[in-house]
Amino acid sequence: MSHLGAACAVLCLVSFCAIARAQTPSVTPAPDDAAFFDYDSQAPFAVTETPMGMQGGASVTRITYPSPVVTPYPEDNTVTAYLFLPSGTGPYPAMVVLHEWNPSSTRAGFGLASAAARANVSALVVVEPYSLNRRAKNPKGTAPAILSGNLPEMVGALRQAVLDARRGLDYLSRRPDIDPQRLGVGGISLGGVLSGLVTKVDPRVQATVTLVGGADFARGFWVGLLTRKYRKQILRDGYTYDEFLRAMAPIEANHWPRPIDPANVLMIDGRYDLVILPRGAKALSQALGDTRIVWLNSGHYGASLSAKPAAALTEQFLRARFYGDRAAYHPPDTLPSKTIKLGFLIGGHEGLSPAIAYQVIDFDRAGRYSLDGQLTLHGLSAGLSARLTPTLALGLEFPLFHGDVKPKPYLLAHIVL
Repeated sequence: MSHLGAACAVLCLVSFCAIARAQTPSVTPAPDDAAFFDYDSQAPFAVTETPMGMQGGASVTRITYPSPVVTPYPEDNTVTAYLFLPSGTGPYPAMVVLHEWNPSSTRAGFGLASAAARANVSALVVVEPYSLNRRAKNPKGTAPAILSGNLPEMVGALRQAVLDARRGLDYLSRRPDIDPQRLGVGGISLGGVLSGLVTKVDPRVQATVTLVGGADFARGFWVGLLTRKYRKQILRDGYTYDEFLRAMAPIEANHWPRPIDPANVLMIDGRYDLVILPRGAKALSQALGDTRIVWLNSGHYGASLSAKPAAALTEQFLRARFYGDRAAYHPPDTLPSKTIKLGFLIGGHEGLSPAIAYQVIDFDRAGRYSLDGQLTLHGLSAGLSARLTPTLALGLEFPLFHGDVKPKPYLLAHIVL
C-alpha cells in the first residue's frame, strides 16, 4: 500500500494546488492567420499501400503519404495511417480517426476504427506528428513532441496534425470505394480535441465523434496536471499567459466560425475528468452547434473502461448519420461507466489513510450519491458516499471483516480515474 499512498498523495496534492500566473517579459506570439490551415488539396501526392490482413471483420491496409508540412525531422515528414475497410461492397462512407496524446500503441485508435467498420463505415487511423513511428530524434538531444513547452514548435505540430488529417480526407475521397460526399472525423482525447478542430476548418466533414475531447484547449493546457512542466517552460521562455492564449487561438475549435449541425456530432466525455475538464467539453459542445454531451461518471483514463458501450453508441450514431437509421439512435444523458476514486480517507475508522473506492451502486444518474467498496490500510469497508465537489466526498464508513462495525463519518479527498 505504500506505493498507492505515494501515488495518491502526489495526484491529490497536484489537483488541489492553485495555479498562479507569473509575470514575464513580453514575446510576440505567432500571428492569427485566417489561412492558418490552408494547403494545396489538389496537389498530387505519392501513396504506398501494404495489406495487413483482417481485424474484427474489416480488411486493414497500412498507408503512407507525405505530410503537407515539411519539418527538419525526416521521421515526421511521412504520415503512416491504417485503412479499415468493411466487408461487402462500397462505396462506403469514411472517417479519419485521430488517437490520444503520446500513445504507446495503435490499440485505442484501432478500437474506434473497428466500431466504424461494424457500422459499415471505412476508417483511416492517422498517426499524429511525433507519435509512434513518427517520433523524431533531435541531434541536439531534445526530441520534439506534439505537446511541449516549446510554444512555436507545439503550435506547428498541432497545425501539422490537422493538415495530415485533411490530407487523409483527400486520400479517402480519391478512392473509388469511398463516397466523397459522406466523410467524417473522430478522435480520442487529444485526437478528440483535433477532431473538433478539423470539423470546424474542413467543410467536407459531415459527421464527428469525439471521445473525452474538448475545446478551450489552451486554458486546459495551462492548468493541466500533466502539462504543468510545459507551462513552466513557456513562462521561462518569456511568454505571458495572454500571449500564450493568442498564440494558441488558431488551435481552438471555437475560434473558427463554420456553423455545425449538432445532429452530426457525437460527444462522449467524463463528468469528473481532470485532463479534459468538463468546461472544455462544454466549450467544444458549444463550438459544434450546442450538441448534446453523453456523459460518463468517470475521469479521463477511466473512460477506457466504458469502451464497449461507447463503441456501441458510436456504431448507432454512424448508421444514423450515414445510412439514415435514425430510429435506432437514441443518445442517453449518461453511459454505463465505472467510477474509481483514488485519494485519502480522512476520519472514519482510519483517521488518515490512502484509499481506493469503487462506486458499486449509484443512487443518481450523475453518480453523486453512491454505495462504495473501499480499500484502505485497515482493509475493506463499505461507504455511503455523497459528492461535495469533483474531488471531495462525505460519507459513512462501515468496516468489513475488521474492527467495530459502528459507522463513522469520513471525508475522501480524491481524483476519479
